[in-house]
Amino acid sequence: RKQMMRQPYQLNKLISIIHRHGQRFFDRELFEGVKSGQQFFLVRIYENQGISMQELAGLGYFDKGTVTRAVQQLIDKEYIIKETDAKDRRLCHLYTTPKALPQVEEVYEVGRHWNEILMDGLTEQEKEQAAKLLGKMADNAYQSIKNKKVY
Repeated sequence: RKQMMRQPYQLNKLISIIHRHGQRFFDRELFEGVKSGQQFFLVRIYENQGISMQELAGLGYFDKGTVTRAVQQLIDKEYIIKETDAKDRRLCHLYTTPKALPQVEEVYEVGRHWNEILMDGLTEQEKEQAAKLLGKMADNAYQSIKNKKVY
């Protein structure tokens, strides 16, 4: 009889669980306006006033379509504005509006709370190591897709 191959590390499963529960947590904790799918974009635009959509995509390793949809949703909610570049009409710059500030502050607070939940019971060294390892894994995932590596 055949023996099933066993994976030593079930990273996909664990990452999926953390991601799904994180989305649910943010959607539950963020009262009005911004939902889990838009929070990254709003905060990055707030932190990088005048950022282009291409630069925004690069910050989070997102494809153009995902960025376009999220930006349009934020424009519709009047949290950001899009201005065409005076020198290059193909380029747009993104800025948050005053209406976005309470939302950004709320995303920061909910994010701090979620990080505390995830890091509960870990030593400072384990927290640093976890962040470093997850950063490397995220970069590996991005590079694999970007370079179309097939295993």
